[in-house]
Amino acid sequence: MLLKSRQDGKTGSKISTAVGKRLGTGLLAAVFLLGLLFNCNTVLAAQKVVIAEMNWSGAIAVSHVMKQVLEDKLGVSAQLQQLNPALTWAGMEKGSVDVFPDLWWPNQNAGIEKYVEKKKAVELTLSFDNAAQGWFIPTWAAEKYGIHTLADLKDPEKAKIFDMTGNGIGDIWAGGFGWMSTEITKVQLRDFGLPLENYVVDQWVFLTSLKEAMRQKKPMLFYYWSPEWPFAVYDLTKLELPAYDPEKWVYVDKKPEESKITCDWQPAKVYVGYSAKLKKKSPKAFQFFKQWNMPIEEVNAMISSLEEVPGNPKQDPEKVAGQWIADHPQIVNQWIKGIK
Repeated sequence: MLLKSRQDGKTGSKISTAVGKRLGTGLLAAVFLLGLLFNCNTVLAAQKVVIAEMNWSGAIAVSHVMKQVLEDKLGVSAQLQQLNPALTWAGMEKGSVDVFPDLWWPNQNAGIEKYVEKKKAVELTLSFDNAAQGWFIPTWAAEKYGIHTLADLKDPEKAKIFDMTGNGIGDIWAGGFGWMSTEITKVQLRDFGLPLENYVVDQWVFLTSLKEAMRQKKPMLFYYWSPEWPFAVYDLTKLELPAYDPEKWVYVDKKPEESKITCDWQPAKVYVGYSAKLKKKSPKAFQFFKQWNMPIEEVNAMISSLEEVPGNPKQDPEKVAGQWIADHPQIVNQWIKGIK
């Protein structure tokens, strides 16, 4: 019995070893197949055109239009990825991000100099130029209080009309915490010698206040830029400041003591930026962005559909983009002309 048991044990051991080998071979094969599928999916995902979706309405509107045209008109798979500008620039250099859909100059000039001009890692196509940016007030307030120029704001009695905090001193909103526009406006207020304070709150807080102020006809003074929905909804007047002069615009980032600004903002240019690696990854998409343009008034109209504004409930960006594409075949056809 002992001998038999040992023989059975040996036999069982052989059987277990054989089964183990088979299971091991099967397991290895399964792991190999899973790995192959994973690598295939990774490769397929990598071929998607990655469009950075920024957190402002203009970029959201434009990025959804880009995605739908690429997929529906050119058969190019695309995805939107929420990113900030710094990560987008770095991603375009590496090729992990393909498109910066709403790239503002001179606001993004540091990135343009680094990645477009020096490294040649990113290419640009102009979407539109002469985008107004500067200081605005409601047109009714400009007419009622006789405020049209910088000189008018030097009058403390007129300046305090724009008091938003209740301390008897006029305010101007120019951006949230950490915004370059916020810092630039602080320098402007100092160098213009204006009896105004910089009212710093997040953009959504300001826009909520703006809607209420316009409803109640309370004057507000603010820095803003076009295209944005307030220009499609409200009648606004841009205040006259000394014309932009590069000699009078000296801004050193994070160093207000070395900065001196005594003129108006320069009109902006807005580009679409795309990775130089996109030419090899997706020639169709690369050519599409080469042929891109977007009239500023069209961006304004789309933006106003994305916001909860008077007379217009907030709409889904996919639906807004789809409707815009359907309504503007001539512009879309120019983007995709000759692409096969």
